[in-house]
Amino acid sequence: MDAARKDVAPPQSPVGLVILTAIVMVAGFAMVIAWFALVILGQPAPSSANSKVPICNVCGVVERVGEFERASLQLIGEQNEGFVVLLARLGGVRAEPAPMRLYETAVLHDDGSVRVVRDWSAPQWKQGDRVKVVRGRVEPIALNR
Repeated sequence: MDAARKDVAPPQSPVGLVILTAIVMVAGFAMVIAWFALVILGQPAPSSANSKVPICNVCGVVERVGEFERASLQLIGEQNEGFVVLLARLGGVRAEPAPMRLYETAVLHDDGSVRVVRDWSAPQWKQGDRVKVVRGRVEPIALNR
């Protein structure tokens, strides 16, 4: 058994493994240094060309304006609905109500999205007008700020 122990060489690290370990360690240190450089130096300041245009998330252009007639409640009662018709008429509902007009304005926002706003009053906008949509209402954009 002593002869078997003398013939076995002590384990040595292969040269390729040592080189690979060194490359991984150098790459890791380089990444850590690059991260610290980004944290310390920060992000580059925006160019002056981008700062001239104010950012407006609610601004856009009127794409279309439409007018629709909405059918309203009509009370044409049969014999078994007489009580309901009587109560509705006493409450002020007309037998032949006038059609209600509903106006719809579609605004194409600067980010590419489209928002449709419905209103009972006639809009003052026409296709191509620059507007903004705030809290579900279409408003003009103040040009002089």
